[in-house]
Amino acid sequence: MIYVGIDWADESHKIFITDDSAQCLDSFSIEHSHSGIEKLFERVRHLAKDQKQVLFALETSKGLLVSSILDAGYTVYAINPKSVDRYRDRYKVSGYKTDDFDAMVLANILRTDRYNHRKILPDSPITTELKILTREYSQLVRIETIFINQLTSCLKDYYPVALDLFCKLDQPVTLDFLQTFPTVEHLKKASVQKLCKFLSKHHYPGVVEKANEIYQKLKEPQFQVDSFIATAKSQFMITLVKQLQLLLPQVQSFKKKIEQLLDQHPDKEIFNSLPGAGVILSAKMISEFGDNRQRYKNVSSVQAEAGTAPVTESSGNCKFVHFRKSCRKSFRDTMHQFAFCSIKESSWAYERYRHYISSGKKHSHAIRCLANAWLEIISPMWKNHTPYSEQRHLLKYLKEQKYGDYRQNFNYLAP
Repeated sequence: MIYVGIDWADESHKIFITDDSAQCLDSFSIEHSHSGIEKLFERVRHLAKDQKQVLFALETSKGLLVSSILDAGYTVYAINPKSVDRYRDRYKVSGYKTDDFDAMVLANILRTDRYNHRKILPDSPITTELKILTREYSQLVRIETIFINQLTSCLKDYYPVALDLFCKLDQPVTLDFLQTFPTVEHLKKASVQKLCKFLSKHHYPGVVEKANEIYQKLKEPQFQVDSFIATAKSQFMITLVKQLQLLLPQVQSFKKKIEQLLDQHPDKEIFNSLPGAGVILSAKMISEFGDNRQRYKNVSSVQAEAGTAPVTESSGNCKFVHFRKSCRKSFRDTMHQFAFCSIKESSWAYERYRHYISSGKKHSHAIRCLANAWLEIISPMWKNHTPYSEQRHLLKYLKEQKYGDYRQNFNYLAP
């Protein structure tokens, strides 16, 4: 076997190649370019004709370099940077570190312990596209939240009444209203007829009632704000409004594309059947699980990857159970969101959550435990291509008496 360790960087990558005898077969650098990657493949082919004999190790699972190696038909292992840091001490305990040394460590990790690590199993193109879209959608939603929070803070400083006029800020009618009436003084000059005309343009329901409601709110006592403060703050407010007006259509465009891909995905029935999983959450779970059923050996592997399972440390008579920090953060966030949404839609999830809370756990801890319990159900569903059935799963768990003290809450389902 030939083992290739790559210490990757933005502009160039250090390469170290070894074999089962631990001898250095080659060591060189390549540029992060098409010609650089071709140089890597040429040097590797000189050492091994069969692609199955060559294993690559990097500290990342994504990027053009990884994609190029996978597309060429080679096997790639993504080694956690924390693991690489621990392996360095195996060779030098002084804390010595260079790019060439890291490339050597990565190659030797595969030579000695590759069975303790998981190779990258690519997903289908539609799943990969869905993963990219859902993660970028989450980024856009975070940016939107930042703008909304800034806009709310800005309005509180000089125009608090604007926060009470509409149910939410992130909608076209509210944003256009703030642009048309950027200060209290501008709004006070507007008549009921002008307000009706504005609302009608946006097809707002109950135009006359809403216009009168706004007009009456303006008659109530308002905070006195100096005109120069209102002018300065309104300028910043309009800037935020324009940013949101550009962003919101793009967020909806991403959501629409995600819906289209979800409709085409073969696993949509599995995740759409879960209680509380809407379009976005179903798409996120599909992208996090992937569609390669060989990726996880068992349920415990999924729970560890998702960060819902705790970590146990035991030494002698001392035993500690604590929060798992090393995991795929996007997977954990997705399962937390789903577990929280499932409480309102699933009697099983609601009772389980109540059980965790009554046992003294805080909300976030209870949600994490619920997500861990959900993965015990979802993983076999995903593995066997089986949609969720609340009745079937409740009967199964009740029969196995896994619910303990709160089994009585489901007496009506007892066999």
